[in-house]
Amino acid sequence: MTSLEATKNDPPREFVADHTVERAQLPIVGGPNKVKFAIFGANVTTGQGGLNFAENTIKLGNWAEIRNLAQKADRYGVEGFIPIARWRSLAGPDRPWGGQHETFTWAAGLAAATENIQIFATCHVPFVHPLMAAKMASTVDHISGGRMGLNAVAGYYEPEYRMFGLDLPEHDARYRVAEEWMTIVEKLWTHQGDEYEFDFHGDFYNLEGAQAYPQPVQSPSPVVMSAGSSPAGQKFAFEHANILFAAIPDVANSATTTPKLRANADEAGREDLALWAGVHIICKDTEKEALDYVKYVEENADWESAVLYKEILTSGDTRSFNWTEWSKNSSDSYKDDPFVKALVRAALVPLVGTPEMIVEGLQKLSDSGIQGVCTGLVDYDEGLDRLHEQIFPLMRSAGLRA
Repeated sequence: MTSLEATKNDPPREFVADHTVERAQLPIVGGPNKVKFAIFGANVTTGQGGLNFAENTIKLGNWAEIRNLAQKADRYGVEGFIPIARWRSLAGPDRPWGGQHETFTWAAGLAAATENIQIFATCHVPFVHPLMAAKMASTVDHISGGRMGLNAVAGYYEPEYRMFGLDLPEHDARYRVAEEWMTIVEKLWTHQGDEYEFDFHGDFYNLEGAQAYPQPVQSPSPVVMSAGSSPAGQKFAFEHANILFAAIPDVANSATTTPKLRANADEAGREDLALWAGVHIICKDTEKEALDYVKYVEENADWESAVLYKEILTSGDTRSFNWTEWSKNSSDSYKDDPFVKALVRAALVPLVGTPEMIVEGLQKLSDSGIQGVCTGLVDYDEGLDRLHEQIFPLMRSAGLRA
């Protein structure tokens, strides 16, 4: 029997119309786990394991590599699979983050290969028209049966702006663009009535006869995540997001940072807004093994990329930056720079140690008000197994997982 004949003989799939899956009932939103989990950054070379040349990082050598990770996370009960928005390398295509899968097509492929996990696309607002974003997200939502998530980011990385032929606006202006962009997307997802199309005239977008059908499967619309620690970023999240990706430097800081953010969200009438943190988990059987592995990762760090990233974030422009000349005139002190070392581990909250130590850190985050974490990993395959076999059982014992 040919594959075409087999397809013809398949029983018809149950019809799923627009707005038939309640967003509030999805595991990532309304599930029973006190601390929800998402895997972060499995769409770029080395992933969110950081800027390093360690063994067993993501290679993007073939699609099966990423598909298998998503399917494993799905089997293990992980709630989300979230990509990083990245369009270009820091220091070359053979370096960490040097290769990138575009996130909407990445999400579509994984949506068809998984069953329960929420598959996100991370979208740089200035580089994707809102009509295109709404249409692509709705398509992925249909492919997945209502498991699409949108991580909307305002953008900050000037080399990527230049690559698209754009100037980088100042911080708050980027969020004004994002506000208008998201308003259009939401209207395209939910617009009803006899007048099935609408016009929109704003400061940044002008649409005539806008429409995008079929609309998403999720009701009232897909899960939206947003990151933002600034007042403008928080305002955007309070108005449009279901999950706010909080900026927390470490576990200890969460005790003061998260309650303030929670209070701001509640004051804005968003008691329902979930607060998540980005973490970087290195889990081994003993604390010594974990610390030795951290040392190994740092010894294999791509320090050039990390220093370049710092220069981009602090000065915004590295066109005149020459690593060879800079490093020739520099000591190794940059390896002790806390900012550069944070970038080596992808600027996520470090959780390092035994499974018990990891869960202790997760407990502290939960106590502060964090309801979910996106984790980067160095070795995603091993990391997922440890999550399933060692960390999740301890979290269940602690009441953090159902």
